[in-house]
Amino acid sequence: MKLHITYDHPIPINAFQWTPATYPQPPHVHTSLEIGLCLSGKGWFSFGNKRYAADIGDLFLVNNEERHIAMSDTNDPSRYLFLNFDASLLLAEDPALLLPFSYRSTRFCNHIPGGSTLAEQLAPWMHAVARELNEQKPGYLAMAKSGLVQLCGHLLRHYSELLSEDMRQSIVQTARHVQLLTDAVEHRFREPITLQQLADELGLSISRISRAFLETTGYRFSDYLSLLRVQAAKRELAGTDKTIAHIAFECGFQSLPTFYRVFKTYAGMSPAAYRLSLGASV
Repeated sequence: MKLHITYDHPIPINAFQWTPATYPQPPHVHTSLEIGLCLSGKGWFSFGNKRYAADIGDLFLVNNEERHIAMSDTNDPSRYLFLNFDASLLLAEDPALLLPFSYRSTRFCNHIPGGSTLAEQLAPWMHAVARELNEQKPGYLAMAKSGLVQLCGHLLRHYSELLSEDMRQSIVQTARHVQLLTDAVEHRFREPITLQQLADELGLSISRISRAFLETTGYRFSDYLSLLRVQAAKRELAGTDKTIAHIAFECGFQSLPTFYRVFKTYAGMSPAAYRLSLGASV
């Protein structure tokens, strides 16, 4: 099962607490990256054929390809703090930050034991990001983003030591190519652009960059383009009194039916309902 993640803030980070069921549920996958911290109780966390016992203080890394699910102990249900975030946020800061989430091997250990040096470094940043997003004090978006970058910086330093120099350079080079593509599309998403066009302009192989883009961000190029257009439309709906039709075409959509369909897919409601939910008139 593939889940579609929507974000509750202007930056693509969610923080939430969750108690898994005490019985098996279907595993899922999502385009976003995720880090889970076990706050209490016991249970298990499964990634494909890998299964880890979970206890207080344990952390788990989730990338955008590996099917996963958690389950609670019947007698002592576990409770987690999760940070769920979009890979594009890290790409914009430093592509190397994606290295800990770029694993493809079944031998990768998703589990960071509670009480370990790395867990002690990460847990305070997990709580800090969640606190900023929950309290929403002045500057909270910058503080939450900064906290996430700090957290992923600690992960990068830990996991980079486990890779050969060639492997590390290959992963970082791929991420940089993806960053070139995301930078280009973020500047030109309002235009009728195609992946072939941007790949040619950047001197990249379309087959290679298409695969790398999906593996790194969790998005197909066309889906990412739609996401950027919807995000721009949401900003216009919230901050202007432009008509919905004007916003649709201004944000790069070629027809109103397409705009309505794609907007509802990503926002969970129609453009008019979204504007009304913010207290603005249609």
